Amino acid sequence: MSSEHTGAGSSPEHHEHEHFVEVSISTTAGFFPAEGFNRVPTEQKVEVELAEAKRKLTIKDTTGWVATVTSPTGKRQIDVTRSYRDNGLTGNVEIDWGPSEGGGG
Repeated sequence: MSSEHTGAGSSPEHHEHEHFVEVSISTTAGFFPAEGFNRVPTEQKVEVELAEAKRKLTIKDTTGWVATVTSPTGKRQIDVTRSYRDNGLTGNVEIDWGPSEGGGG
C-alpha cells in the first residue's frame, strides 16, 4: 500500500532542489571538489565557484581561461559573470575550465 500525492503542490524537497545545482570543475591543475560535486545556488555567479577552485588548487594565473560545459548539442562556452540559471545550467554541472584553445585562422 502506498500513499501517492499527485497534483496540487510539490514537495518541499523538490522545490528546494530546483534552487541549486551540483557543480564539479575540471582544470589542468586537478578537480574541484576533489571528488563529487559542490551544491551551490542557481542564482550564484559561476565565477564564485571558479575563484574557490583557483584558491583550493593553488592556481596562480587564470588570465585568458574559459569555462565550458558539454551539452547534448556539444561543447559550449559559458559566461562566468552570469549565474548558473542565466547560463541555462541545471542538475549536475561539469565545468571544464582552462586556457582558451585559441588558434584558428
